[in-house]
Amino acid sequence: MNKKLLIIIVAVVLILIIGGGAAVFLLTRPPKEEPIVYYEYTFAEEYSNLADESSSKIVKYQVTIEYTNTEMAAVFEANKTKISNNIDEIMRATMSTDIEKANGKQKLRDKIKDMVIEVLESDEETITNIYIQPFVIQG
Repeated sequence: MNKKLLIIIVAVVLILIIGGGAAVFLLTRPPKEEPIVYYEYTFAEEYSNLADESSSKIVKYQVTIEYTNTEMAAVFEANKTKISNNIDEIMRATMSTDIEKANGKQKLRDKIKDMVIEVLESDEETITNIYIQPFVIQG
């Protein structure tokens, strides 16, 4: 009888230890991170004059905004005229030599991104990137 009781007690203790270890493992591991889904809003192709004084250079461009919040599509649609106008103002204030510098196009994209974040009162986690394709300077 003692031997059976001892075996039962040892079995119960082992089950508690294994169960406790499994519970600690499952409760302390970090939760799975959901993959980030990116969406894009593309504006119509536009033409703008650049700020070059010595020549009349024109830039042809189309801006695509990458974002992570699905509700932003309606916000872009509601503000597309204002954003498009502000992009045009940024282009008109830019000289071709500014764009041709080593990171000139990136600086232009950053200006547009900052403007979009400001206009939409958003943040960099929601507005993740700006793409400008095509981007052609003529003149």
